[in-house]
Amino acid sequence: MPVSRRSFLGGGLAAAAVAVTGTPLLAGCASGKKNTAAANAAVKLPTYMKYGEIKPDLPGTDVVLDGFLKYPANPVKAIADAPGDGKPITFMTNIPGAIPPAADQNQFWQEVNKRLGSELQISMASNDEYNDKFATRIAGGDLPDILNVPPGTPQIPGLLKAKAMDLTEHLSGDAVKKYPFLANIPTLYWKGCVFNGAIYGVPVPRGMSRTSLPLYRADLLAAKGIKDPAPKNFDEFLALCKEMTAAKDNRWAWTRVPTSYVRMMLGMPNNWKEEGGKFISVYEADGNQDALEACRKLVAAGVVNPDTFSAKAAARKQWFNGGIAAFDYDSFVAWNQYYSDNTAGDAFAVDMLDVPGFSSGEGKVWMGAALNNVTAFNKASKHSAETLLKVANWMAAPFGTEEYLFRKYGVQGRHYTLEGTDPVPTKTGIVETGIGLQYISDSTLALYWAGKPQVPQNQHKIQEKIADRLLYDASYGLYSETSSKQWSQLTGVLTDLENQIVQGKKPVSDWAPAVKTFLSSGGEKIRGELQDAFATAGGK
Repeated sequence: MPVSRRSFLGGGLAAAAVAVTGTPLLAGCASGKKNTAAANAAVKLPTYMKYGEIKPDLPGTDVVLDGFLKYPANPVKAIADAPGDGKPITFMTNIPGAIPPAADQNQFWQEVNKRLGSELQISMASNDEYNDKFATRIAGGDLPDILNVPPGTPQIPGLLKAKAMDLTEHLSGDAVKKYPFLANIPTLYWKGCVFNGAIYGVPVPRGMSRTSLPLYRADLLAAKGIKDPAPKNFDEFLALCKEMTAAKDNRWAWTRVPTSYVRMMLGMPNNWKEEGGKFISVYEADGNQDALEACRKLVAAGVVNPDTFSAKAAARKQWFNGGIAAFDYDSFVAWNQYYSDNTAGDAFAVDMLDVPGFSSGEGKVWMGAALNNVTAFNKASKHSAETLLKVANWMAAPFGTEEYLFRKYGVQGRHYTLEGTDPVPTKTGIVETGIGLQYISDSTLALYWAGKPQVPQNQHKIQEKIADRLLYDASYGLYSETSSKQWSQLTGVLTDLENQIVQGKKPVSDWAPAVKTFLSSGGEKIRGELQDAFATAGGK
């Protein structure tokens, strides 16, 4: 189902926000909310100015990402002066992998501090623990200079207004050109940083890089004589899954039930769609009964690892890397991560499956969430907005620059070795470099994998195929207070029911009454708030 990489925060942060401001954030009349939506729409977003010094081998478009077959031989030193002001800068973030060694035992971190010209003090938590840590720090008023604000944070406009710098004068329109690598972030991504009629943060862009389809172990399929699989409908897809399943040998086609993929076969909405000003949720859209029936067939056919309903994401990734499962529904970011985690040797190969129509033709593809997070600057920071924006600009230097090479790979000799012009991480590099710099700011993803030009070639190829079939979430850039408080709970109930239905424990007929409850318990109110925000913004 269409959810962000991290699940929405629960009531703890909403309560923390009340503690910070003394009142429920954004409490007020409908006219006040409409005025805010109008003010948001009136904000002049930062001018997009693409950085032209680096020429990709595989040129992208406004949606297809640039691809590179090798790292440029002479990386451009794009920033002459250290961005810091000589004083320590504090930052709080999640870390997707293992927590790295502390700064005093981490030569990469020490070199970051030297190149920044300020000591970067990072407070870290795992993905699973970050939401709680974020809520605790907000409630205690103990905020760092730079704050990674997770997607779905409850009542985010009031929180940012109370605690974050208004960056509008520094970033709106051509003002952003002072920070060329922030200007290199396409305008679309800044839309998610606008609240209270102002720009309150810097985006960490994702979009196409977070677009998900079935990743498959091309080496395992090739061993079965299957090359470039392209099922033409659901029935052919099911047959392919059966062919890749041998339960007696502890082998299954799927790490989990590909419900989102089946919904895309049916052309269903990406979270919310808008038609003539009316918003329609994926949960109420036509096609859910067919999608659930189809997923029941997949489970009944035994093509999904039966442990999936109790397993965590890390276990499912291990199944895919270990060859226990041949397919996993995930993104272009995950595609690269699987190569990073590869323990199967040189034969290991990953590719991505296109989506057919359920009966015939072509399916639609859900565009990935625009933002990983918004990075806000503490209003009470002793650093100037200009200093913190210079740091964010340094973090956003794109692929092909010397800054990017260091930020992603570290120092040659210790953190990576060169094979030709390609940086290949060492074990030390993998351990030391994962300090979360990408969550301060980042450039859009470049399609690339060191020493394997076929990886960006395959990634670019599938992106070009799906580019004109992308469906966008119509709620992006619109704020619903009810959604910020209740979405996780409301959709959690539907997810639980979905799991029961696809396992055959409850009938598909239970879905329709559950959706009515979803709507009456808050879904209808969310729809209304989104529609009002959309209309007030002039239908854009």
